[in-house]
Amino acid sequence: MDRPSLLLLVIFLLSGGMVSAINIFSTPSCNIEPSDIDNDCSIGICNNQITRILNGTVLGEPLPYLFLPLADPLISVLSSMYETPIQFRQALYHGNSCYNTAAMYHPTALDIWGHDDNRICIDNFASEEEKNIHEQVAVAYTFAYSATIIAPGSKDTITDIMDNLLKLPMINLDGSPDIGTPWGLAKRIVDQMSDFAESDGWNADGSLNHDFNKMPFSDFNFEEYSVYDALQASAANKYRSDKCNEEWHWENLIETNGRGYFTKQEHVTPFAGFTGRLYGMSSAEYESFSISKPEYDYCAEVDFVLGETRNMTVDDKKKMELEFFDSKFTSLLPMQIEWTIQNQFSLFEFWFYDMALVTAMYDATMLVWREKVAFNAARPTTVVHELKGDEEVETYAGPFIGSRKIKAIDWQPYIRTMPHAEYPSGSSCICTAYAEVMQLLTGKDSTGQFSVGASFETGSSKAEPGKVPSNNIDFVYKTWSEVQHFCGESRLHGGMHFSKAVKAGEDLCTDIASLIVNRAELLKAGDANGAFADLNDTSMTVKKRSEINDDSATQPPGGTNTGLLFVVGLVSILMSVVW
Repeated sequence: MDRPSLLLLVIFLLSGGMVSAINIFSTPSCNIEPSDIDNDCSIGICNNQITRILNGTVLGEPLPYLFLPLADPLISVLSSMYETPIQFRQALYHGNSCYNTAAMYHPTALDIWGHDDNRICIDNFASEEEKNIHEQVAVAYTFAYSATIIAPGSKDTITDIMDNLLKLPMINLDGSPDIGTPWGLAKRIVDQMSDFAESDGWNADGSLNHDFNKMPFSDFNFEEYSVYDALQASAANKYRSDKCNEEWHWENLIETNGRGYFTKQEHVTPFAGFTGRLYGMSSAEYESFSISKPEYDYCAEVDFVLGETRNMTVDDKKKMELEFFDSKFTSLLPMQIEWTIQNQFSLFEFWFYDMALVTAMYDATMLVWREKVAFNAARPTTVVHELKGDEEVETYAGPFIGSRKIKAIDWQPYIRTMPHAEYPSGSSCICTAYAEVMQLLTGKDSTGQFSVGASFETGSSKAEPGKVPSNNIDFVYKTWSEVQHFCGESRLHGGMHFSKAVKAGEDLCTDIASLIVNRAELLKAGDANGAFADLNDTSMTVKKRSEINDDSATQPPGGTNTGLLFVVGLVSILMSVVW
């Protein structure tokens, strides 16, 4: 081969071969010309109007992010209308849609697919302020439109805030708006995410097991995965010879609305950890995470639970911390928003952190759900009632009563026992992922200049309103590990878990964050190797479970890039031949 031919081959490798696939040696080019925000308000939305909202002229105080008034309605609907795993699924799609929009105004960042097809030509804005306003409006529309899809119960409130408070008419999303407009970009990105979510293995529309009268998120058979059967587990609990040391399986607990209606729990989304789509983590990485059986002495565990709830009755701090962390959407998310505002994050930084957090917590949810179904462990309520029966025990006797001698069959935890198996703790797993993401992104365990937490006024308890707490309580956490610790431990104080579940959740979900953050940093730098998922792969697969951790399979991405080394090595050889 002559020298010109070799040079052409080198140029091809550097410009169009494997190197271009990992986005190095080149600056991302823009594809979308921004349009339709002006200064004279002739089209209804203008720079001056948005500036007056952001600087506080309209609302009475500055608004660091235009989407902020939309946050509370969405959090309220997600936390009150959906079960835990579905909350994290919805948050994943919402947060990643908002990140995808913000990334298109960043100089290098790619969306979660590793693409920049929708990149806005930011150099074409007349000023940095004009660019920022365009981005603020685009993210607000993304937030609002996505919220109405993942939480339809929020639609009326979201629309009212957009139309009347922010003066961003939702009608702009109708039809096929120009992608150069903030609302056009928002619609394209949210529609793309929604289309991809349809095949994510969660049976979100119920079509995997019914053609008509579908039941969203219901259990289904798929390949090696079979529907969960709680009746067999319940029967096994009745006929065991050693009630202390044999396994107790999860049973459907009875719930009531207090108005004469009773229902038996069904295990929520038992399929999630097996058929759900992964983001930011490969199947091999996912399957390498596992924990061992709890090997409970249930007789001792029953005494432990009854003692924990007895001690909780005289400790308002434990009660309120338990209530606070019961919903991660009314604890972790508001803390995160406040901390981000205090640290004056840019709009992109806000959603970059959120993207890493919601993805890590989503994967953690899938993982802990897989283990819950695999171990299928009974909740304390079942075991206490079966083992102790009519025996009188000194423990928590119910709201406003405190600790009394009661029949064990009458005992209940301080708050609702969620409809899924006991081991491991989902809360400790999810809060571990949350804390580790923050530690990795900030480079330290300390929350820095600003602590995180919450304050509760006298009598503000939901379980014992008007009585608890007896005085104002402030929770102040100065490290992310404190958040992780108290989030997990609170589940023990309330009687929802036995002694080993919290530690097991922490162990299981340790290092999930490193996989997600490594990939997120690659996306931020413009490297498509960080892609969280393949937009062209809509297949559904069943994930397996390994009994033994294989450390060799959990190497985080972002280390040695073998593809790059191959190209660089090949180029070096070719250049030596040429010259």
